[in-house]
Amino acid sequence: MSTTCPTCAAADETVTVRLALLDSDRPLDPPTRELLTMPSEPRGTSGAAVTLFVLAGLTGLLGLTTLGSGDKAAEVDDAAYQFGYHYGAFSIAAVLLAIGLAVHFAHRSRRSDTADQWPRTYEQWQQLHQVWRATWLCRRCRVVFLPAASLRPDAVASSAIPAERFPQWSVAMARQDDRPGAPTTSA
Repeated sequence: MSTTCPTCAAADETVTVRLALLDSDRPLDPPTRELLTMPSEPRGTSGAAVTLFVLAGLTGLLGLTTLGSGDKAAEVDDAAYQFGYHYGAFSIAAVLLAIGLAVHFAHRSRRSDTADQWPRTYEQWQQLHQVWRATWLCRRCRVVFLPAASLRPDAVASSAIPAERFPQWSVAMARQDDRPGAPTTSA
């Protein structure tokens, strides 16, 4: 499938942005590659918090197996040792959980500080992803554009936009569907 560039009317140099990024025969220069790369999916919980939650859970399981393994600490008369032997893993799990929650809430706080950033939700990111997948690049002119009916059957072709403006343009195109009463995209 090919389409013609609205600027130079050539079809031999047009390719979808996604395929242009995957093309190993004619790789894009690093600045253009960075401009055309799809933004990462927004996550509700940071990777560090997830790691801490998993470690807390594993440590809690270790504590349960220690409790269920019998009373090996009974040979020692020290009450503090016996308490640490039986419940120490649970205290470590609680500390890991508390740190994980602190990291999680700090991540959410940073995200709410950037309230003007878009996309913030997975649904918004999906809209941006649909625009990104439908966008074409003309290698000759270094412009990006949407062919007619690329997002919706009734959508008209977009004008050519310089690749340098692609990140802002793609967000603006995706945000058109984020307004109340806007038709939904289907790609």
